[in-house]
Amino acid sequence: MASMLKAPFAPLLYLSRRFRQDQDWTYRQALSNTLIKVFLQVFVAFRTKPPLSLKPGLEGDRFVQIVPGPEDLYSGITVDDEIHPETIGGTWFPTAYSYTTTTSTDKHIILHFHGGSYIIGDGRTVSCKFLVDNLLAHSPSSHVFSLQYRLACNPNSRFPAQLQDAITAYCYLTHSLHIPASRIVLSGDSAGGHLVLALLRYIADYDDEKILPPPSCSWLFSPWCDIPGSRNTALWKNLPNAAVDYVPPSFPAWGAKHLIGNLELNRAVEPYLAPIWHPFALPSPMLVVSGGREVMCQEHEQLARHLRKLPQNEGRVEYFVQDISPHDVLMVAWIMNFRKEAAQCAESAGCFLTKLQAMSDESEVPVLAFEA
Repeated sequence: MASMLKAPFAPLLYLSRRFRQDQDWTYRQALSNTLIKVFLQVFVAFRTKPPLSLKPGLEGDRFVQIVPGPEDLYSGITVDDEIHPETIGGTWFPTAYSYTTTTSTDKHIILHFHGGSYIIGDGRTVSCKFLVDNLLAHSPSSHVFSLQYRLACNPNSRFPAQLQDAITAYCYLTHSLHIPASRIVLSGDSAGGHLVLALLRYIADYDDEKILPPPSCSWLFSPWCDIPGSRNTALWKNLPNAAVDYVPPSFPAWGAKHLIGNLELNRAVEPYLAPIWHPFALPSPMLVVSGGREVMCQEHEQLARHLRKLPQNEGRVEYFVQDISPHDVLMVAWIMNFRKEAAQCAESAGCFLTKLQAMSDESEVPVLAFEA
């Protein structure tokens, strides 16, 4: 509410650096931060429920529909009486990829899950092109497949719908396109980062059954770490960067309400929804990227620290902070003009993957060790 009341005066107020959310931010960064915050507040106030289309649209042949994989891929937490795997879509960048596509063996394929509190976004060109271009420019990768998973605000789309969709997309890459899992990088921003964690936990939980092979590594950009906890707006308001960042407490609270729906938060479900409190043995190395001015910065550090404490994860978790960035800078940088900071985050991901490649080249059995 305070942001909405301040918005009409912000263009004049932010002419002085001392009135900006952060005095290191430019006028455009401060103003756009407030405008995005107001937009998200209005989005929630109007109970907006964006529809998703399986039509190609502007993406043309870069947009593909994918059908659910074999039934035995969906086990345990993904089996639900109300929610079932469905046909979904996704967008290829920079060009369509097919079974006959030839790429260098040292190039990776990125499977990306977009952010948006599970209630907004579609992974298509308008919202994801800047993020994808940065990842492709700064990492040894040739293609990105950006998934259009089900939004929790739409009918029959609470959890585990999004995890089912992530499994479907991963199966599409490994089974339909025959891309080796060792050449796949899982990537996600904000809610998409949470979805990466859920998929990795699923892979780890069923490791003995070899349901899905582990990816080469994963990148988490500003991951959402505690969905049940986000329903407490009073707690969110008291976080150190709540007044600085553009994410209002109502936005994650509205997303959490829809994602959880009528689910009982039992011992099977909670680890998937609140990974910060339930660390697990990672099936492959992970990079966590955060912004120093974002509301969840402390949670990201805590997530990395909790994962590192497990002996099985020794040397597998790296943490990078871009000091002046707000939440999910790779997604919003083109609007807020944090382009340099977004490039630094993408570069950290590229360096992480390059180090992995170098280690793999030096040894038949990769030694996965990183500096803390």
